[in-house]
Amino acid sequence: MKTLLWGMMTVLSLGWGAIMAQSNPPKVLAEFPGASLKWVDAAEPVLQEKKLDLDKYTISVLEQADSVTVILKSEGSASGGRGNTGKNPGFEVEISKKDLKVLRSNYIR
Repeated sequence: MKTLLWGMMTVLSLGWGAIMAQSNPPKVLAEFPGASLKWVDAAEPVLQEKKLDLDKYTISVLEQADSVTVILKSEGSASGGRGNTGKNPGFEVEISKKDLKVLRSNYIR
């Protein structure tokens, strides 16, 4: 009986290992400090109001002395280029560090 039980456990563990080896590992989409999330959350109502499809953008969070700017760049835009170089209009939202209020928002040309 013990032999049968050990045999079944061995077969199951080998089968599980084979299943785990075949599955695709998860893909990391983004890594950023948790403190950055509050700025994206503060900008979100403005982004929803403008009906921007976030799936088409890369998001950057830039910190200045008194404010933080959340920038949406069109996927595929040239890095290092000035203004918006992608298919979709770029957009930015500047937020006050003091009270998390939106100071300004505008499209990027």
